[in-house]
Amino acid sequence: MTEPMTVPAKRGLAGCNRVVLYAGFAATGVSVALPGALMPWLLVHWSLQDSQAGVLLFLFFVGSTVGALLSRGSLKGSIVRGSGCVALGAAMLPFASHVTAYVAILLYGFGLGVVMTSISMLQSRRWADDCAAELTRLNLIWAIGACAGPWLILHDGVGNGLHDQHVLVALAAGFAVFSIWVMLFEREPAAAVRSQQRTTRWGVLAAPVALLVMVFCSTGVESSCGGWLATFSQRSGHTLGVTIGAPTCFWAGLLVSRLLHSSARIGRASRRFLLTWNLAAMVAAVGTLLVAHQSSLTLMAAFVVGFAAGPMYPLLLSLVYKYDSGNKTYVLAGLGAASLPLMTGLLSTASGSLRAGLAAPFAAAAAMAIAGAFVFREQGHS
Repeated sequence: MTEPMTVPAKRGLAGCNRVVLYAGFAATGVSVALPGALMPWLLVHWSLQDSQAGVLLFLFFVGSTVGALLSRGSLKGSIVRGSGCVALGAAMLPFASHVTAYVAILLYGFGLGVVMTSISMLQSRRWADDCAAELTRLNLIWAIGACAGPWLILHDGVGNGLHDQHVLVALAAGFAVFSIWVMLFEREPAAAVRSQQRTTRWGVLAAPVALLVMVFCSTGVESSCGGWLATFSQRSGHTLGVTIGAPTCFWAGLLVSRLLHSSARIGRASRRFLLTWNLAAMVAAVGTLLVAHQSSLTLMAAFVVGFAAGPMYPLLLSLVYKYDSGNKTYVLAGLGAASLPLMTGLLSTASGSLRAGLAAPFAAAAAMAIAGAFVFREQGHS
């Protein structure tokens, strides 16, 4: 007969599970950054127009949004199923044809949406008394993975198909192992913890409109810039180093800012700054991308966009959680993440210039800056 697990053993397993969840969340960051890093190769490999590439990114983020919507019930089961979908989609993508690539990337995005939302909800319930800090830690870890993504694909040349295949197959294997670990060792949080969540009858719809606009636009700016910066740099005639460096600077800026704001004390003290001057810096940086031709300005602007965007999504999640702590917020964020890259590609094809296409994230950043003033007033100048 098996003896019950001792308290130290339970604590050790809980600590190990937390490390594994953090590692899995970092892997989702890598996975989200990969489509943008792969974009220069995909455009050439399948002779895609920017509008068609925008559809690929759109399907990726639509899949992620649907995954967020379906993250309910057993979060442990959701993580297992989502990880399996990521593994299958990543394994299919390097061998897909022009047509089946759409299916593969939709499945890939769907799995990521399930995994990211389920882990976020699981940890926010498990650490209900320190929810904002835990969400910031998770997003910091995610940013570390996202920062590594472009280097995994682009470090030895743009469009090295064999290398890309190896990275995607390795990613598929990693998520398969993660799925098995969660299935065997993860435990759901106590029901009592779930009951402490504060929700309203109308859920996320009860949140102020300005706050919902910011949630939609924040993920849209991130996904559009992260998805198109490598292609934008390549088409601007920059060197391979800048082509790699632009998306890396973006994710590095996001990483540095989330590291800075991972302290609860700094997070509280900087709320006023984030809702005002930080958003103004985002608008200025995206605007700089629209007009800059020098490599140094492109890299600097990419870093500032990431730095300004980094703390916004965790802050907005913590604010919306006052009205709803379920998955509706992640669905709204996913809609923003899906729409802006598609709009960028459509504008690029219509105008014949990807630089003009970046007007889409610029408009979203400007909308955030305007909405931020209303949210700041609503928060009582806190």
